[in-house]
Amino acid sequence: MSARRSQTNFRGQALAEFALVAPIFFMLLFGIIEAGRFMFYYEVLNNATREGARYAIVNGANSREVNPCPTGPAPPGDTGCFDTTGEQVKARVREAAFGVLGPAVTVTPVWHDPANSSRGSTVTVTASYTYSSLVPIVPLPPITIETESSLVINN
Repeated sequence: MSARRSQTNFRGQALAEFALVAPIFFMLLFGIIEAGRFMFYYEVLNNATREGARYAIVNGANSREVNPCPTGPAPPGDTGCFDTTGEQVKARVREAAFGVLGPAVTVTPVWHDPANSSRGSTVTVTASYTYSSLVPIVPLPPITIETESSLVINN
C-alpha cells in the first residue's frame, strides 16, 4: 500500500513543478520567436531601402541617355520611365519588401542634388515600419523600425 501511495505523491509533485516552470518556458519560447520575427522584418526593410536607393541612382533624371526605357526612347521633354519625383522609388521599396511589410512601409527618398542628375551626388532612401508583437503573451509595445540607405549617382 505504501508503494502505491508514494507513486501518487510523485505525480502530484511533477504536476506542481510543471505548473511553475511552464509559464516561464513558454514566455521564453515566444520571446525567441518574436525576436526572430523582429530581426527578419528589420533585414527585409534594410534590403528594401538598398533596392530603392539602387533604383534611384540607376533611374534618375540624367539616366535617359545611359539607360534607355525598356519600351523604347522617351519623347523629348517627357520623363518616360525615369523617376524624377520619387514615386517609383517608393513603389520599388514596397515591392522589395515582398508583401511582408507591404503598404504599411513609409518611404522617403531624398536626392541631395535637386535636379536628381549630378554625377557624384548622393541619394538617400529612408523607410520605416511599425512592428507589433504577433503573440500577445510577450508584452511588447509597438516598435518603429527605421532603416536608411545612401548611394552615389555614377552615370
